[in-house]
Amino acid sequence: MSLEVPSIIHDFFTNSQIPLTLSDPQLPDDPLILANESFYRMTGYTAAEALGSNCRFMQGNGTQKSSRNIIKGDFAASRDTKVLIRNYRKSGEPFDNYLFIFTVFDRADRPLFRIGSQFEVPIINRAHEFETHATSLLDGLNAVNESQDMARNQMIDTGELVGTSVKTLLMARLENLRAS
Repeated sequence: MSLEVPSIIHDFFTNSQIPLTLSDPQLPDDPLILANESFYRMTGYTAAEALGSNCRFMQGNGTQKSSRNIIKGDFAASRDTKVLIRNYRKSGEPFDNYLFIFTVFDRADRPLFRIGSQFEVPIINRAHEFETHATSLLDGLNAVNESQDMARNQMIDTGELVGTSVKTLLMARLENLRAS
C-alpha cells in the first residue's frame, strides 16, 4: 500500500526547476508516484505514462549494464546513488542522465521513498546544433582576436594622446609652481 506523499515533498517538487521523481520502494517494482513538470519536459513523457511505472521505462539498447548494476547495488546496500546512465526520451532520442537517487528511510530504517534527481549531460558531437554552436563560437573568437588587434592599436594611439595631454598638463602645473 502506497503512503501519502507529505505536503513538504509535494511543494518541493512543484516549485523546483530541477527534474525530480519520487518512487515508493514499498510497492512492487518501486514505481513512480510523483514527478514534476521539469521531469516531464525533459523526458517527453506525461504523468499518465510515467506514474505507476519503474523508471526503467526510460532505458533502452544503449543503457549501460554497469550503470544499472550500480543502482541495484546501491539500493541493496541502502546507499544514495550517483550514476551517469543513458536514458531515452519518449521520442526515442537518447540522453545521458546524471542521476541522483536519495532514499528516505522510516524510523525502522526501511526505505520509505526514493527521490530521483535528473541532470542531462550533453553528448558532444550528438547534435547538428553543437556543430553550429562550435562554428559560431570559433567565428566569434576570431572576431574577438581581430578586434583585440584593432583595440590594441587604438589604445596605443589613445595612450599616446593621453600621454601627451598628461605630459602637457604636468608641465603646465610645474610652470605654475615655479611661477608661484
